[in-house]
Amino acid sequence: MRTMPTLHGARVHIRPYQHSDLPGIVQLFDDSTDLAALSPAVHERRTAWLAWVSANHEQLARLDQPPYGDRALVLTESNTYIGSVGLVPCLDVYGQAGIGPDDGRTRAEMGLFWMVHPNYQRQGYATEAGQLLVRYAMDELRIERVIATTDYDNHASQAVMRKLGMDIRRNSQATPPWLQLVGVYEAWMEPEQFPDGTFIRSIVESDLDEMMALWRDAPLRISPTDTPTGLRRHIALSGRFALALCAADGAIIGTVLGSDDGRRGWINHLAVRHDHQHNGYGARLVQALVARLTAAGCEKLNLLVVNNNAHVVPFYESLGFALDDNLFMARWLRTV
Repeated sequence: MRTMPTLHGARVHIRPYQHSDLPGIVQLFDDSTDLAALSPAVHERRTAWLAWVSANHEQLARLDQPPYGDRALVLTESNTYIGSVGLVPCLDVYGQAGIGPDDGRTRAEMGLFWMVHPNYQRQGYATEAGQLLVRYAMDELRIERVIATTDYDNHASQAVMRKLGMDIRRNSQATPPWLQLVGVYEAWMEPEQFPDGTFIRSIVESDLDEMMALWRDAPLRISPTDTPTGLRRHIALSGRFALALCAADGAIIGTVLGSDDGRRGWINHLAVRHDHQHNGYGARLVQALVARLTAAGCEKLNLLVVNNNAHVVPFYESLGFALDDNLFMARWLRTV
């Protein structure tokens, strides 16, 4: 059975609800510390909710379902209940926020949620709880992706998402009104560190301006498809293969946009900032992409070199690529 164990962090732990949590629940949801002062209707509603969430994890486990639902967030040192957190099923048109194709279809995702009592906010407890849940979802449930949603003006939740390492994506359309910002965390977003202080991580939407500036500096030929819309679409569909090489201070010094069409992998837009070239960074990016494509089951990797950039052919040959005699043809699907 898929039963979530108690998750232990440095300062908090996450456990199933207990009947003794009722006073904390009332304080969290009703801003009251006096159970006797509650109206009978509110007291009945909270008691029923507690009974439901207390049994929920056991019933889902018996059905071999994911461990969805509320868990109690508790300070470990004092055993104080401070909030409600957990994993939830989410259903929406997430393609509009750059998660998969934007084809108007509704998709299911696994989401995080957290609600911390105001007395314990802005102390890092929501972030610590989120880290515990992300690690459990990735390592134990083997979930590919975890999301969280929030509103444009909920800066506190956005801050937690950033601390969790999420890529925050904006709904490209005005509807539905409740789908505004989506934080996305995927296992392949974790950076790969190198002894010289540089690291490789996945490209996220907030990188687009810095990435375009790097391409112009490299210099790299900018395609008509290198628009914010086109690049967001690439990240949505091939995000695990869109890589940035960063200096120790986080500045992007190299990029490669890879993709996998199901039969072959492709390399596009390999570029290293002009003042960081000839340090082996281009090879480092290619090797990282090759490792990811190989892990995904890709058996062949292709790339194209434009005629006026033929001087890079020896570089690619040194990495195991060979010239092919195929002709390249293209057709534009829209006016550029």
